[in-house]
Amino acid sequence: MNIYTVLSFISFLIYIQAGALALYRNSRSTQNRVFVLLSVLFAVYAFFYSLIYRSETIEQVYFYDRIAALGWVFFPIVAVWFFLILTRSKSTLISILFFFFLLPVSFVSYYSVLTNLESLKFFHQTEGIWFFTPNDNTISYFVFVLYLIVSVLIIYYVLISWYFMSERNRVKTQARILIFALSGFFVLSFMSNLVLPFIEKDIVPAMAPVNGLFLVVGVVYVLFFLPSSALTPDTVYKLIVGHIKEFIFIADEKGTIHTTNHHTLSILKYNNYEISKKKLPDIFSDAEKIENALKSMEARSVSRQYRMDLISKNQELIPVLLYVIKVTDQYKRVQGYVFSCLDYRHKLKLREEVADRVRTEKNLSQIRRELELLVKKRTRELHEANLKLQQEVVERRNAEEHIKGDLQEKIELVQEVHHRVKNNIQMIISLVNMMCSHPKIDEAAAEKLREIAEKVRYISRIHEDFYSSPNLSNIPFSGYLKKSIGELYSNFGRRKDIVFKLNLRNENLDINQAIPLGIIFNELMINALKYAFTEGENPQKSKSIINVEFYKNDLQYSLIISDNGVGLPGSFKELRYQNIGFQLVHVLAKEHLKGKISYFGNSGTTFIINFQS
Repeated sequence: MNIYTVLSFISFLIYIQAGALALYRNSRSTQNRVFVLLSVLFAVYAFFYSLIYRSETIEQVYFYDRIAALGWVFFPIVAVWFFLILTRSKSTLISILFFFFLLPVSFVSYYSVLTNLESLKFFHQTEGIWFFTPNDNTISYFVFVLYLIVSVLIIYYVLISWYFMSERNRVKTQARILIFALSGFFVLSFMSNLVLPFIEKDIVPAMAPVNGLFLVVGVVYVLFFLPSSALTPDTVYKLIVGHIKEFIFIADEKGTIHTTNHHTLSILKYNNYEISKKKLPDIFSDAEKIENALKSMEARSVSRQYRMDLISKNQELIPVLLYVIKVTDQYKRVQGYVFSCLDYRHKLKLREEVADRVRTEKNLSQIRRELELLVKKRTRELHEANLKLQQEVVERRNAEEHIKGDLQEKIELVQEVHHRVKNNIQMIISLVNMMCSHPKIDEAAAEKLREIAEKVRYISRIHEDFYSSPNLSNIPFSGYLKKSIGELYSNFGRRKDIVFKLNLRNENLDINQAIPLGIIFNELMINALKYAFTEGENPQKSKSIINVEFYKNDLQYSLIISDNGVGLPGSFKELRYQNIGFQLVHVLAKEHLKGKISYFGNSGTTFIINFQS
């Protein structure tokens, strides 16, 4: 393998990457597609010449060169085609040369290569490198050379014209880079592929497939990597179409509407397809003024203003001021027109407002005089109303004092009632205790009476706690639970090692819910403290735990009391007929709270009371 094989193969890879980059950037662009075709032709040329440089027989060389001819025969005409698209050249002479000379010669030359390659050149080997000598005795060779030279001259012509005709600095920079790239490719390839073979100097072989990198890399830089100006024509066009709040129509050189901006479509109630099918008289109310404006554009770039109306889709007339702007290309040829219409409705509205203001000012003096009379009259009425209001304030203040007195009296009455209820309950407890010590009461009955007295005592405490709350409709029940747990533990479980786990949300209850739920909680908590953790029972558990949860989910309150103790000796249904406390819990949950009580007896005891808010 020699250096020429390596260079050709590297060139092949670069050509493939250049074509892939063009497709990646914009696969729908005709310019990019033609450049991809040019890159593929150079890639074919470079790849098969890398095979030629390492071939061992002349038959292999001629075989590979016939395939490579697809690249070195057609890349000149494709290059011309690409630069015509890039520069947007519309020269008639170049079009004639392209279609009536370059195109036929390229196909004739390719046919000559496929049928008789030696009509163009002969290959020979020198020091292991394959060189060729042109067959200058045939017309085919000279026609092909003329084809190459004409192609290069056409490209030079369109690039130089592009440079001098453009007014944009970026285009001039593009043209300069491409001229230098073309010159590097042309000079090196002219020497290695035409001059040296013609004078039969075997210094370097045909290096055109490698020299093509100058041209291809220059094109890639110009198309994809040359920094663009901060404000491109495409950016300006998008800003106009998307954001300008005036009526703008873009027409071709014949005056046919091509497109318009979003504001115009929105006001006139058309879409892009509908507006492109409309003629100027369908949009503008005065077709004669439009014709005069277009005629005047032959000698100027911007027309004078014309007053007319725009016609919307629903035949609404919109007054505007129209002026026409002529659009030309870099060669000063007319490309189309921009019809810019200033919305005249605001000015008309302003005129109407001025007229209304003049009329209004004429009436102001009369209105002012009337207002002065009304102010005097209103001042007198306000003075009388103020005196009356002062009298009402005094009366209202007296009424408020009376209401405060009544309220204080009611508060004292409620306190008195509460005190009497408390005393009555205390009397009941004393009577029950007296009955416990009566000689005719046996010990079992006495125990029942003491149990009743205890229940009456904590009901009294609950009653006292809740009725002392400042707002009986919003009692903070979670705070009551925390306070009661401490008191109950001090009274019934202080000799037991019990851990309390609390999950209490800050929920408020009214007095009618708080009292029965407080009684239920006390009853269940006392039962757990007394009977859940008995010495000698449940030895495998290291800690005695009581869980208390209180929360609201949607519109339902839930109170959960659970322990990991020994559990109940029977079902809750059986016990509530035998035990007064459980019977009380059941009655309060069902009848007073209108709720549901659930019992679970696995691994301890769990009671769940659910009721609606």
